[in-house]
Amino acid sequence: MQFGEVMEDVIYRKREAVYAIVLDENKNIAVMVQNGKGFLPGGGIETGEDHEVCLKRECIEETGFTLQIGQFVGHAKQYFKTRQGEYLINDGYFYTGSFVEYVNEPLDQDHELVWMNVDQAEKLLFHSSHVWAVKKELGLV
Repeated sequence: MQFGEVMEDVIYRKREAVYAIVLDENKNIAVMVQNGKGFLPGGGIETGEDHEVCLKRECIEETGFTLQIGQFVGHAKQYFKTRQGEYLINDGYFYTGSFVEYVNEPLDQDHELVWMNVDQAEKLLFHSSHVWAVKKELGLV
């Protein structure tokens, strides 16, 4: 899947990333809110990391919780321009998951974990690829 506008004559920097779709018992979605924008827990894959290592690291950094990774949901590319003016292809891989144990205060103090229903998440999630992954997991697409 591909999302966002691909502009001609623009060089995009590729960023590989991995994200968790974490649902509670009421099918509310864990969303990380940062500067008024929502993102699924997860982030960029660092050198030497595989998907599992990255996703577990990112979840602890952002939420303070360890993560049990479930099923692979899908892969999507999101083309966008950052606040700093850089053009990126966010090459995202999406997995289900569940929070297991709270191990420490989140390292990313500017991230807030908010539980929301799919309609709220659709309005707040910054990337349409994240909306697609959530809806795919919920059987809505």
